[in-house]
Amino acid sequence: MPTPDMLPTSRLESFRTLKVKHPRLEEVERFLLRAISGHRSYTLLDLYGAGGVGKSTVVEQVVRQLRDAETNPAVVPAIIVQASPEDVGSAARLDYYQQVLDQFQHHPAIRERTKNLPLYLNRGKKSNDPAEWLEVRNVVEYALRLLQVKVVFVDEGQHLLAPDPLRKPTAQLDWLKALANRTNVLHVLVGNFDLYEYCHLNGQTTRRMRDQHFPRYHLDNQKECEEFVGALQSLLENVPLTVDVPALLSHWRWFGEWSTGCVGVLGDWIVETVDGLWSENKTVLTVDALTSYALQPDQRARLEMEARTGEHRVARAKVQSEQDLQQLLDIHANERKSAQTADPATNGRGQEHKGKPVERATVRDPVGDQAPKGNTLRCTFSDMLDIEPGRFQESGVARGECPQCAALRQLQLRNGILRYPSHERRKTQTLQTERRWVQGETRWEIISGTKR
Repeated sequence: MPTPDMLPTSRLESFRTLKVKHPRLEEVERFLLRAISGHRSYTLLDLYGAGGVGKSTVVEQVVRQLRDAETNPAVVPAIIVQASPEDVGSAARLDYYQQVLDQFQHHPAIRERTKNLPLYLNRGKKSNDPAEWLEVRNVVEYALRLLQVKVVFVDEGQHLLAPDPLRKPTAQLDWLKALANRTNVLHVLVGNFDLYEYCHLNGQTTRRMRDQHFPRYHLDNQKECEEFVGALQSLLENVPLTVDVPALLSHWRWFGEWSTGCVGVLGDWIVETVDGLWSENKTVLTVDALTSYALQPDQRARLEMEARTGEHRVARAKVQSEQDLQQLLDIHANERKSAQTADPATNGRGQEHKGKPVERATVRDPVGDQAPKGNTLRCTFSDMLDIEPGRFQESGVARGECPQCAALRQLQLRNGILRYPSHERRKTQTLQTERRWVQGETRWEIISGTKR
């Protein structure tokens, strides 16, 4: 029987980095590649699922495929940003900006643009200067376009969208949506079930977003059991030790329960066991060895509880959404029916009643080509602004710049609430110079002159 000293270390290293293909992972991988390369009307996508299911693995594989397929060395088709639980609100935005620019420092143009950028160079700097925030944002947008980035993956995305206590819960999502729309770069948020709830706080943003669940394997489903066993077998067959694969496969349900049906948890468990046996000069992978390296009962209970709770929350939210939609449709149908019944000129089928004819009003018929009525060029931004009424009135500045199209409009203060009015999308590219309210990274600020 060979000893670890007789086995090449490269086999152990290869096993440590082994990523097993299985149906759940391949399905999500195909979905992401289609979303990145195909035609789409959305710029945000949330990929959510239980911890250890394989979300980070599939992201790494997709990024590797995109980079390997790119023949132009000056192009970076995909990058990964890691969100931090310590950063909230504007701090999370700044961390995002800095991580993006860090990955592009190999490009001379990006190095030139960042060498005098305060919020990039001084990592501990805090700033309320809207000009500094606009400058770093503009450089990030420039970098994404210059390097022709197709997709930005934000791992642990729920931390990036965590609400800031000083701003409304949808502020982070609005910021990311605007950034993605301006650059036309798909942003894939990857995280746990909290991510799904954060991404459904705003109806306007939901239109520009798609969801993808990365499900775990459930042991009460025959097909899913077979797929899990296939993944388990692939792992065991690649172990660089002596393994009785059929004997261990007979314990497949034990493997499934102790890994909560997540192939990521299963892979980490087996790799850690093999690594431990290797360091102890042991050559056989056994159930006893696997038991000693398994997660503790409280850890498994926590993973199982979070997975079940998250799955239940999402399922309940989807059912509730369907019920709410049907209720709205029923209300609308009843209102139409009531309107038709109340109108003496029509019956329930919209036909005129017989009786005295309706005379046409005396008006001049239009002559020549007429401009079509209605405006299809409306800007999508119209919202309450987080500007204190006292601060607004004392400023003497009454107009604000739309963060979507840069149109200038009179801000409306009614009942103590400041609103940006509905408006047509700005058609000109003339630089704005007057003093105006502009949405910064932390709050709305007054700025004069051009932003760029």
